[in-house]
Amino acid sequence: MYTINELAKLANVSSRTLRYYDQIGLLKAKRKPDSDYRFYDNDAVDALQQILFFKSFGFSLTKIKTAMNLSQSKRLVLLEEQYQLLLQQQAQLTKTIQTLSQTLVYYQGGTKMNDSEKFAAFKADKIAENEAQFGKEIREKYGEKAVRAANDKWSHLTPSQYEQLQETEIALFANLKILAQSDQIDLDSTIAHQVFDAHKAWLQVAAPFYNQKYHRGLADMYVADERFAAYYNDRVEADVVDILHDIIYHYTKE
Repeated sequence: MYTINELAKLANVSSRTLRYYDQIGLLKAKRKPDSDYRFYDNDAVDALQQILFFKSFGFSLTKIKTAMNLSQSKRLVLLEEQYQLLLQQQAQLTKTIQTLSQTLVYYQGGTKMNDSEKFAAFKADKIAENEAQFGKEIREKYGEKAVRAANDKWSHLTPSQYEQLQETEIALFANLKILAQSDQIDLDSTIAHQVFDAHKAWLQVAAPFYNQKYHRGLADMYVADERFAAYYNDRVEADVVDILHDIIYHYTKE
């Protein structure tokens, strides 16, 4: 058993935090019948550890409370997912450190770097970013094999292919911004067609399994999931995901 101060010291949190968790029903303290004396048993210690893990993953208190109301087995699934993400982030950080180390040596007149090595970390960054944001949903929809094939193709892009992808994405965002500022969207306009062509070209490089059904499936995910929508809306600084969805559907008619 732990008092509130003892548990606060053990977990390196404030007693005020524990009182707040108690107040909102996130981590309820036990109380003696004849007093308001708070104490925490071993189950509470385990629960607090999980709460702090979820907090370190960036979960909001509302999301943490939802997670803590799940069964133990489902909570373990969540923790396992976060564990895998951390491993990916660790691998990416190692790759970035390695590339930066090579770069420093290169600019100091030491070991030479080929063009592919110069961009390896940035390609790995993009893979890690996509995995963290969309990995679970993409796997559920298209399967592990398809995702691995896409990641493998991305990691083996040549410098010119990588640069082409960057330029294609910039053009895509620029044209979406023009459409967002238009009073009326003409799906048959040159700009709308350029948006579709750019988006398709980007996908064909990044996803070797591209087809029209896949393209439409992505369009549906863009409007159904705010994380996908935010990827486009934030970069264009306007609500453009519905426009992109309509353009994709318009140009993938069977």
